[in-house]
Amino acid sequence: MAQESSKAKDTGKLPFSVNFAYGGAEGATTLAWSAFYVFYLYFLTDIVHMPASTAGLIMMIATIWDAVTDPAVGIWSDRVKSHYGRRRPFIAFTALPFALSVWLIFTDFRLKGAANTAYFIFAVTLFFTCMTLIGVPYTALAAEMTDNYDERGSLAIVRVGWSQAFTIIAAACTLILAKSFGSMVGNTRAGWSATAAIYGAFGILPLLLTWRFTRGHELYPGEVSIRFRDVFQSAFKNKPFLYTLGAYAFGACALNVAAAVLVYFTKYNMRMTEEKSSLVLLALFATTLLWVPIIALVTNRIGKRASYILFTSMWALTQAICVLFLKPGMDVFLYVIIVLAAGGVTVIPFIAWSMIPDAVEVDEFKTGQRREGLYFGITGVIQKAAVAVMLWLVGLILSWIGYVADAKQAPATLTGIKLLFAWGPALFLTLSITLSILLPMTRERHEHLKEAIMLKKEGKPFDEERIEKLL
Repeated sequence: MAQESSKAKDTGKLPFSVNFAYGGAEGATTLAWSAFYVFYLYFLTDIVHMPASTAGLIMMIATIWDAVTDPAVGIWSDRVKSHYGRRRPFIAFTALPFALSVWLIFTDFRLKGAANTAYFIFAVTLFFTCMTLIGVPYTALAAEMTDNYDERGSLAIVRVGWSQAFTIIAAACTLILAKSFGSMVGNTRAGWSATAAIYGAFGILPLLLTWRFTRGHELYPGEVSIRFRDVFQSAFKNKPFLYTLGAYAFGACALNVAAAVLVYFTKYNMRMTEEKSSLVLLALFATTLLWVPIIALVTNRIGKRASYILFTSMWALTQAICVLFLKPGMDVFLYVIIVLAAGGVTVIPFIAWSMIPDAVEVDEFKTGQRREGLYFGITGVIQKAAVAVMLWLVGLILSWIGYVADAKQAPATLTGIKLLFAWGPALFLTLSITLSILLPMTRERHEHLKEAIMLKKEGKPFDEERIEKLL
């Protein structure tokens, strides 16, 4: 293990076993997170029979709490002093509470009125907290495992692979498992609860896989001075970080709108059964696995930023134009759209997971410290806020266009669902692409930045003009 860690320090390369196992925690959290952002609004409206506006409000309340906890956990993990590492203990200690929270968010105890709303606020808040305690230290860990620009891209690709594999499970199996378990016990609500319990328990193993195999690969255990006000004094003055964060935020909004509305679109506009809707979701996320090596190849050739712009543009055009022509019975055309959109769906998390560590080095150049936890804490807030705000807005729009849960929809309502599914994601993708074009970080500038950091630490002169656009 010591030799492997030394090799990582010298070359920035990581052993395959470490690279692969690092993605385990992503698989565990993605399984729960995908079930949440794809089906939770549907679960609250069509299973619990909660008003769509109330369901969205629950998400907003949880996000307010999350806006505090994500940066706080990031700062906390930056300050940890332990021979087990700064980030890894969070993954191990949160595994069981995380599994419990996954079960609770999809379990309806049939409380009445305000008590039921209060319960789901508690359950979602607990879930978000556990996601924070795992996700922020975990994503920060990648930036500490290697300082190699391309190796960070490899770690991001591994994460995407794990993520998409477990997203496939969630997308393809959730409706079917919930229906099957519900039929076995004669209770649809119990079917959803049982499905969530399985997801939570199953997620413990990959979390522990990451915890075990990444041991000894945290390369920056030095002293860190960090305060909550550094969110504003440092992170929000970091130009590459702000552009990256903005591009990711709008990309996440597009992804969450599409995911939340897709279930309604297939059920009501395309008149598909639950089994066929599951197949559409399976096609979307299974195809993302095929896009992973393509995106990796293109990224190595043209860089992260250009690759992101290429694939998200393809998705935006497909979503904005092609969806409008879909009618019931045009299943093949829907699958073609899904395959084309999958490239953009796959590349969105890639930009954050692989480029935020590069932005952390801008902060290191300015302060002499590595504060990955701070930056990934802020990113965690944005990710979950995007989910919450988009689900809230989708809930409000569904109410506004006259949506009635589990019933025949009026023609105006069907038109509203189609327009929301077509143009909602396209709008946010356009904003994301615009910020990506303005992003100043490139492979060449990152290499100049690393060189400047090294020379600055050694007290030697360096050429600041070559990194001026980053500062």
